[in-house]
Amino acid sequence: MTEPATHILFADAISAAGNHCLQAEQTFFAGHQAFSVPEHFAAHALKHGLCSGLQPQPGESRAVALFDRLAERLPHLPPDTAIFLATTVGAIDCLEQAQPTAMPDCPGILLDTVKKRFPQHQAILISAACASGQIATACAMRALRRNRCRTALVIGLDITSEFVTSGFASLGAVSRTITRPYDKHRDGLLLGEGAGALLLSQESSSSALGRLLATRESCDAAHITAPDLSGQQLSSLISAPLQEAGIMPADIGGIIGHGTGTLYNDQSEIAALTKVFGCCTAGPPLVSIKGNIGHTLAASGILQTVYGLTFLRRAQIPPQAGLRSPALGAEPFVATAAQKMHSPYLLSLNVGFGGLNSALLLEAQP
Repeated sequence: MTEPATHILFADAISAAGNHCLQAEQTFFAGHQAFSVPEHFAAHALKHGLCSGLQPQPGESRAVALFDRLAERLPHLPPDTAIFLATTVGAIDCLEQAQPTAMPDCPGILLDTVKKRFPQHQAILISAACASGQIATACAMRALRRNRCRTALVIGLDITSEFVTSGFASLGAVSRTITRPYDKHRDGLLLGEGAGALLLSQESSSSALGRLLATRESCDAAHITAPDLSGQQLSSLISAPLQEAGIMPADIGGIIGHGTGTLYNDQSEIAALTKVFGCCTAGPPLVSIKGNIGHTLAASGILQTVYGLTFLRRAQIPPQAGLRSPALGAEPFVATAAQKMHSPYLLSLNVGFGGLNSALLLEAQP
């Protein structure tokens, strides 16, 4: 039996695309790549997607400052609201600034900040690499469907840091120029930071922004950092929420892909999409917002859902930022201009280290 849809009562995000969703919408549909070199750590000229005007107080974590900015805009939380926090490294700058013998619990610092802000509500941490945001959303949906809470607040947040930049650079995954998701000349990702929030409920509301229909997660365990290049595992995952919701591949109006701009991620994702949508007359329009704002780690899935509501409202998928020549197999999906959505269904994909995969199906508010 199909599970009832989960309603999105509130959605907001902060990223390099803009401090508000309206600014972000303009960034995406202009195809603008919002990257600059950080000043808060030694980035060695590598560009990042930075949240503008984010200036922590002396001794304050950048992650805590970003959360505080987001929290000021959150609505009043009803009683019996559960909070799901998605982050990969949390207040990682606390580790960078600590004494050599100190080992601060960086995700725990951010979780404690959330708990202090909302002392009347249970808050839990979801850390599942770069799929954390959508997996946290899936956990919230299941909690609501099992009547474990009345409403659920899902928060995704990560910051740019020397620690994470060094890690991705050591893998040879960082672009020295500009990130180009799904482009044949792509040479790596650029990192970004962001924070987003969703307030979810099983109770329908005339003011709801959209609906979450189905979600699925899997672990293909192909490699600790590399995906399954055949796309077989990811294609199976994509098919599952469509089947649950009773939606055919041809009914999907658009896709927000993981699209890091690295050679392997994009190759595996294109292979998976071809397996699922290759039977369609034309593939659904595809975009990776990482081309605009960088890879925001755990925030990615939340930002994709928040901004995806904007795309659904416009019934358009924005142009793929950084695209010049589509990679082999990506030609039916990506474009340098905005693409029309022919249906109110949007698919969002996240992939994380360790073989983690997540697919989420979003619908415009009927």
